[in-house]
Amino acid sequence: MKKTITALILLFILTIPVFAGIRAVVKETKGRVEIKLPFKNWQRARKGMVVPKNAVISTGFRSSAVISMGRTILQVKQLTRLKLQELIEKEGTVSTSLFLRIGKIRATVKSAKGVRQNFKLKSPVSTAAVRGTDFDYDGVKLQVYKGVVQFFNLLSQRRDIGAGEESETHGYTTPGSGEDGRLGKGTVNPSATGGGEGPGGITSGPGSGDFTGGIVIHLK
Repeated sequence: MKKTITALILLFILTIPVFAGIRAVVKETKGRVEIKLPFKNWQRARKGMVVPKNAVISTGFRSSAVISMGRTILQVKQLTRLKLQELIEKEGTVSTSLFLRIGKIRATVKSAKGVRQNFKLKSPVSTAAVRGTDFDYDGVKLQVYKGVVQFFNLLSQRRDIGAGEESETHGYTTPGSGEDGRLGKGTVNPSATGGGEGPGGITSGPGSGDFTGGIVIHLK
């Protein structure tokens, strides 16, 4: 019995570094920035504060915050409400899940050698799968500064938006062409309603049952 307990304790100790290697930390605040921790009231955000899972970040008028999550930097713009749903590092993969209820953020996601990034940013109306690291997103409009973003509406209709381009969808409207921001090179599959490959070799996104909307980043 004692040997079993000792083995379980040792296994737990060895597992801790795998799951506890990354944290969300407030690096900078401007104006009125508040955080609601799970089962607690709203409190003023402070530099160095750790943002735990299921915490909500809120910014007021002319206010902003910078959140560091390992090599990922989030710039939370004014009048934004953002929830941290998951942040975990396991077996060489950093999994991040955020829900943008309202407002706008800029995300810069950087990968490290031997570490894979699985970054999800959801909103009520859109989904995007991102191969790239620098973009603005407000849940409806997407502007890409670096890389390529696969931008989905709630029907999983997709358009690829490249660096210097922008697009938008209101949920059931087809994502706009990248020509809105520059010369659009994206293609769209207007008949896609779920995962798999659509007509013309265009790959549709995850089915609407998988996501309510957002940005999804997979970096190696």
